[in-house]
Amino acid sequence: MVLGFNGKKICPIGVDLGSGYLRMVQLGKNGQGLCLQSAALRAVPKEIEFRSAAWQRWAVDAVRVLAQEENFKGKTIVTAMPSDDLFIDPIKVPRSALDRLHETIPGKLQKRLPFAVADALFQYVVSEAREKGSSEGVDVLAMAVNREAVNRHLAIYEAAGLDVAKISIWPTAMITSFSHFFCRRSNEQAIVALLLNVGTHHTNVVITRGTNLLFARVIAIGYVQLEQTPMMQRLLSEIDACVRYFEDSPAGLRIERLVFLAGAGASQTLCNRFAELAQKMQVVAQIGDVTSAIEMNQGPQCMIDRRNSRVDWATAFGLSLEGMTH
Repeated sequence: MVLGFNGKKICPIGVDLGSGYLRMVQLGKNGQGLCLQSAALRAVPKEIEFRSAAWQRWAVDAVRVLAQEENFKGKTIVTAMPSDDLFIDPIKVPRSALDRLHETIPGKLQKRLPFAVADALFQYVVSEAREKGSSEGVDVLAMAVNREAVNRHLAIYEAAGLDVAKISIWPTAMITSFSHFFCRRSNEQAIVALLLNVGTHHTNVVITRGTNLLFARVIAIGYVQLEQTPMMQRLLSEIDACVRYFEDSPAGLRIERLVFLAGAGASQTLCNRFAELAQKMQVVAQIGDVTSAIEMNQGPQCMIDRRNSRVDWATAFGLSLEGMTH
C-alpha cells in the first residue's frame, strides 16, 4: 500500500482478467474507511478466442490503456489466474503424508490434470478440521496451474508496463471481499458460508469459515450457458452436489449462510433460484454487492454499471484488498 494525496492510503490495482471481461479496481483507505480510487471495465470481443495470440494482444492493449487513462495510482498490481486456468480438486491424503504434501499431491492429481504434471505448479489448503479426520485420511484442497498459463499472464502485464506484486487465486479473492464487506462481526467468523459468483462462462463456488478456505470448485456454467433454460437446473444440481460433498466429509461441518456475490442488477431469476436453494438448505441467503459497500466518487461510480447483471466486481475488489497492509 502506498500513501496518496491528502493522506489517503492506496492499495495495489486488482486485475481480474478472464475469458469474458477485464476488470481493474483500485481501493484505498481514507479517514472514513475503504473507498474506491478507480475502476475500469472492458469486455473481451466475442470474436477473440480465450488464450489465443489475439486475446493476449488485446489484453496487453486493454490493460495498458486502462492503467494509463483512468485514475489509477502507481503500477503495482495483484492478479489471479482465471477460472479456466486454475485446476481445483478436493483429495484425501493419509495423515502420515501431511508433512510431505508437496511430494504426495502431484501423484494424486496426475491422472486428473488437463496438462502434464511436470508442467504444473501446485498449491494446497489442508482442512482446518484436520484433527477430526477419520482413518480414511485428511481432506486437502489441491490446486494446480500450468506454468505456461502463468508465464502468459506475466507476459501480458510486463508488456503493459505493470509490476505484478502477487498472483493470487480467485477463491481467496472472493473470501477477501466477503470477509471485508459481509463478515465483519466477530460472531460471524465461526459461520460456514457458501459463496457463489456467476461469470460469463463459469460459476465459482467457495465454502469458507471466516477467512479460512474450506472448499472451492468451478462449474462450467455461466450467463452464456444459462440462456438455455435447462442449464439452470443443472447449475443448481451441481451446486447441491458441492454442498453434499462438503457436508458429508468427516469434519461434519454444516453450511449456515449463502451469499450470492453479485451487483445490484443481478438476474432476478438467479436470485430467486438461489433463494429457493437456500430455503431448501434451511440457511440464510443474501446478495453481496461489493460496490454498495464502500464510498464511491462520481468518476469511478460512472465506470461501474450496476445494471450489467453479467459483471460482478467481488474478485477484483478482493485482489486489490489483498495488497492492503494493516
